Amino acid sequence: PCPRLSLSVRSQVNKALLSVQSPNLIYAILLARTQLVQFVRPRKTALWAEDLLLVVNLVNSSSSFRESEGTWTPLCLPLYSPDANVFAYICFLHKHQAPDVCLVLVTSSDDEFFSLAESKDKIADVLHNSGALARIQDAANHPPFLVEEVQAAPFSISKELLHFVYFSTSMNQFIAPGFSPPFWSRQAKQRLLRQYQAVSHWVHRQQARVQHKVLLVNWETEAVFAWVDRDCELYLALDPLTTRASALAICNRLLRWVRAQEATLFITPQMW
Repeated sequence: PCPRLSLSVRSQVNKALLSVQSPNLIYAILLARTQLVQFVRPRKTALWAEDLLLVVNLVNSSSSFRESEGTWTPLCLPLYSPDANVFAYICFLHKHQAPDVCLVLVTSSDDEFFSLAESKDKIADVLHNSGALARIQDAANHPPFLVEEVQAAPFSISKELLHFVYFSTSMNQFIAPGFSPPFWSRQAKQRLLRQYQAVSHWVHRQQARVQHKVLLVNWETEAVFAWVDRDCELYLALDPLTTRASALAICNRLLRWVRAQEATLFITPQMW
């Protein structure tokens, strides 16, 4: 998921990344640990999820990236260019008191290290001076929200809600609260994720002609409710005794909460 940031911080991030000017630049990607803060791409170039995952895994695969003032490396992004390498300038912004925030500038040219290093300095200065970088660093160290926030007023969602995963099909992004009781242990987290996976499989096997799909499965430890329509997929972990009517009521209130918070929870891709 993406870190939760205010509209003003997201605006500063967009402004900083869009300021980079290079005819060979393919992507400007800002990460907070393994979370995507924002990316910018050319108007006619897509950033595929599989390629983005390769970038995230590369950046977090070695401490040398964190310790360096700037790393230049060839990179294979198979969905963007299966037959040729691109090149990435990678820099963690520890000099600006943001050791968990990483800027990745991907280019098709093999000789832009110094020009992209200058671009990095410009981006980092804009983010630091606006205060956005400190907000991103803070967000990297905390979950975007907890289920207790969702249960609070004004939406007042039932405490039968224990956890959830919301996937926006139109934006191809998902959100989920941080784990809290009863899902603190590794075993409980794995059990819940397996249950989400099973219910997702079962609900997608239903006939595709219906406007939306609904499924409630009660286990001994929790119940899992699925709501799938054209715009989203929502999976709720609930008290094991939750009824279908109660699950539907929680689902409707949660959908309203997501829509109200959408601007802070999801990113809007930017283009040069």
